[in-house]
Amino acid sequence: MEKHKRAEKQHTKVVEFKDLVRLGKKIHKKSQKVVFTTGSFELITPGHCRFLSEAKALGDVLVVGVCSDRSITKIKGPDFPLLNQSARMEMLSYLRSVDYITTVDEGEPHTSIVLLEPDIFYTTQKEIENGNFDDQARYLLRKHKGKLIVQEDNNPYKSARDLIEHIANVRFMEIVASYLWSKNINFGLNTISDFKPADYGNQTPNNVKAFNPSKLIYKNPLELLELAGKKNTVFVSGSYDLLHVGHTRFIKKASLLGDTLIVGIPCDTKISAKKGYGRPIINEFSRAYVLASLAFVDYVYIFDDETVASTLEILKPAVFFTVDEDWNKGIKQSEEYKIVKGYGGKVVLEPRQSPFLSSSTIINKMAYKKVKEIFGECMQDDKFKAMLLENGQLKEENGKSR
Repeated sequence: MEKHKRAEKQHTKVVEFKDLVRLGKKIHKKSQKVVFTTGSFELITPGHCRFLSEAKALGDVLVVGVCSDRSITKIKGPDFPLLNQSARMEMLSYLRSVDYITTVDEGEPHTSIVLLEPDIFYTTQKEIENGNFDDQARYLLRKHKGKLIVQEDNNPYKSARDLIEHIANVRFMEIVASYLWSKNINFGLNTISDFKPADYGNQTPNNVKAFNPSKLIYKNPLELLELAGKKNTVFVSGSYDLLHVGHTRFIKKASLLGDTLIVGIPCDTKISAKKGYGRPIINEFSRAYVLASLAFVDYVYIFDDETVASTLEILKPAVFFTVDEDWNKGIKQSEEYKIVKGYGGKVVLEPRQSPFLSSSTIINKMAYKKVKEIFGECMQDDKFKAMLLENGQLKEENGKSR
């Protein structure tokens, strides 16, 4: 019931810019402390999850300002943002540490500070260096006795921009390698070691009051036995290598079918063996960390088998929730289906939740930008079109061109 109530209220997390005054007064009337932070949040990383968890721990209510599409495009160019602000705001709404979301213009938090009157503005040294919190913002914050708190440096530090660059490089190298191999040119791709899965470390929050997703992550099959006795459990699995709103909508639907949701993800070696070079994009613990930060997820289990069959045998969930796609049409003949039905469980199939969005599409968009950067001198559409306007100058005796 609690998850159903949370799902029903999820849309109320999004607050219109014009309603910030009302929201601020409502929170302060309850003598609660407001924490405010801003960012693009194009791809949710473990660093984001830790940052937002530590922000929430500093007060009672966390309000996140998501940079608008217009402002990101203005600063970063026409290839950004990767995802529109509506999708980015929805993604944040699934995180357990986020209470409210609104829009701001990148590098311009001033009006939001005046309207909301946050007790704390939480940011990073990197954001200050980039000019996203200037002297005017400091003045406006101090004017209502607000406080600026800068997060301690994370180790390792990786921004979403670092991840985007990493993904673009991996995909670009795949494309180049595929072409060269088709021409029987030995590219030596396996000798390249720069593209290991992105590793964000354990990301344990410095603030002991902050929620730590690591506590919900299991890897040992013996630990899985501890969860086997839980009532009305739902199990869902996937690589979740680049988590997006389609994934989170799917996971949310799974969670509403029971009391406890366990998400299973394959370990790095299994994904690499199945999908090849450059996969996974993000290592197993980092993938699990982001999943464990979602409000609808109770536990994350990292398995090292080819399939989830042995996990289902141990866990015996009441519901096995899986995707309804062409590759999965023969599920009734699968070992997994027979295991679940054998102990009286249910298998529920659900279609994809984002018809226009997939991890592959996001990856290809990043690679597209990389291709334009590398081959920019060859991509001169205007000159190519103008070239067709060049007419021959040989003329017949009557003056007509031939």
